[in-house]
Amino acid sequence: MRVTLAFIVVAVGPAFRSAALCDDSITIELFARYCTDCHGEKRQEGGLDIGRALEQKPLVRNTDVWENVYERVRSRQMPPPKKKRRPTEDERQTILSWIDQEVRGFDYDSIDDPGHEPARRLTHHEYENTVRDLFGVAVDVVGALPAELEATSGFDNSANSLFLQPTLLERYLGVAERVVANALPVDGPTPLTRAARERIFVAAPSTSVKPDAAAREILARFVPRAYRRPTSFEEVEEYVEIFRVATSGGLGFEPAVKKALEAILVSPYFLLRAHGRRKSPGPYRVGHHEMASRLSYFLWASTPDDELLELARKEKLHDEDVLERQVGRLLRDERSSALGRLFASQWLGSDQLGVRVRPDPIDNPFMTDSLMVSMQEETVMFFSHLLAENRPISELVDANYSFVNEELAKHYGVAGVRGHRLRRVAMDTSQRGGIFGHAGLLMVTSHPGRTSPVLRGRWILADVLGMPPPPPPPNASELSPEVERRRRLSQREKLELHRVNPACAGCHSRIDPLGFSLQNFDRFGRWRERRGRSRIDARGRLPNWTEFTGPSGLKRVVVEQHLDDLTRQLARKMLAYGLGRQLEYYDVPAVRKIVTKVQDDGYRLRTLVLEVARSYPFRYRKNRTGVSRQEKGG
Repeated sequence: MRVTLAFIVVAVGPAFRSAALCDDSITIELFARYCTDCHGEKRQEGGLDIGRALEQKPLVRNTDVWENVYERVRSRQMPPPKKKRRPTEDERQTILSWIDQEVRGFDYDSIDDPGHEPARRLTHHEYENTVRDLFGVAVDVVGALPAELEATSGFDNSANSLFLQPTLLERYLGVAERVVANALPVDGPTPLTRAARERIFVAAPSTSVKPDAAAREILARFVPRAYRRPTSFEEVEEYVEIFRVATSGGLGFEPAVKKALEAILVSPYFLLRAHGRRKSPGPYRVGHHEMASRLSYFLWASTPDDELLELARKEKLHDEDVLERQVGRLLRDERSSALGRLFASQWLGSDQLGVRVRPDPIDNPFMTDSLMVSMQEETVMFFSHLLAENRPISELVDANYSFVNEELAKHYGVAGVRGHRLRRVAMDTSQRGGIFGHAGLLMVTSHPGRTSPVLRGRWILADVLGMPPPPPPPNASELSPEVERRRRLSQREKLELHRVNPACAGCHSRIDPLGFSLQNFDRFGRWRERRGRSRIDARGRLPNWTEFTGPSGLKRVVVEQHLDDLTRQLARKMLAYGLGRQLEYYDVPAVRKIVTKVQDDGYRLRTLVLEVARSYPFRYRKNRTGVSRQEKGG
């Protein structure tokens, strides 16, 4: 049972003096004196238990917790002013210095841990893409499956959210039947389904070939591709037996083979990405077939193709030159658009358009379904273009072009675009070009009835630049009721009043000024010069007090002052997506190495993708020795 912090300090306080850093026991006693009555085992205000956090060494395991504690202590918000017992200035500095040493000064060079990748199921999109590439026919299965859970990494492919519930297994039975029936129809074949039949039915019974032998040949080719690894005779024979049972029940050859195919599509070896572990106390290199799957699901969100599997069979995929060529080949394939469609849309939030964010069509008849689809596709095609052309990462924010069709161009006030097809269009205005001018992203960072400098500012700071502000205090709201009732005040004036409260200023002084720079965009992403009778004030400010105006100013200062932050955030996000898990403290060295390589190559986007594939946690793994935060779902 976990003991309380107070007991630790009283009973074994001297033991803390043997820790690597000086003054831990003194600092821990200060926490016990001033913090644990509100943030201890019995009472955890704001969800914070200091005692538990102190037990989890190194402290960088919970950097976000300790950065929050640091900010609260630094700004004198904690302990709150109403408390009778408050630390002296020397005691406050002792706490801050200790956190600074333990967290910000942590020696990451001492870490040798690529992390543990638990078995996880295919996401719905991965399942759909995988059966498409197995059969050669696209079948919609995402709509037939329940929505994915939200993961801590921000992506739906994280292991801590991909559970295999019994109800989902029941759905998979119906989906498997649907896939086989649509890919291999009995009636009305199309050119694609005829090709699928040729791909699957590589043998047929004849006077010289018995039905069992023909079925075995078909399944011996299909099962390894479905399992994404070599399979044994016994594994194939399990499905041959299903074929035999089906034929003994009166089914013909093809219907019986289809029953076996349906069974393969609900096998755990198909539904789960799981590879055998080695008996090793330390890190070890992943197997070549696992590496093939890591590459293909990272870059295509789909199964390895024949070339990857053949290289895995020859044990070539860890060769540096081979790996670089394969990453280039996979990125040249149209299937790499999955990085725009899944990675970029989930990182930036455009996947929420039409799902969580869906304007009322009666009040807003111009917001058609086709317009929202075009908004989503703009971000997907923009990111995919940057990747295909190996453009610098800075173009994410300062590109002078975008991808629009006639309907979206009209929404933007851009003339001369005709037709439904989205295409690259030069933007001769600083209003558009780059993600800060994408209407879909501006919509998902607004409230249903109005724009929100707070939401937009936090999105820029936390999601785009990876510099999240400390979490708000408990029961905090965007605006207090007293401030909200002052209807004559502008939104900027209301937020300035809100920041008078010291408890709110810590977050809002960093968030709001960034959000104001995008106020010329209404909640639908349309440009406006005025709001009502007032001219919009789009002055903004970075946390370092650099001032600018409007989206053009925002783009300039981000590229000039925060390109490395943007690159680091993109590296963190892409590594988390590629690994299918939340990053942990031991991944910091890999992120730093990726960023250095990208900087040395002119901040090119493809270089970042290649370095993720080359990274230590992508190519190595470690057997689980405990339950990590990301596996707990935390």
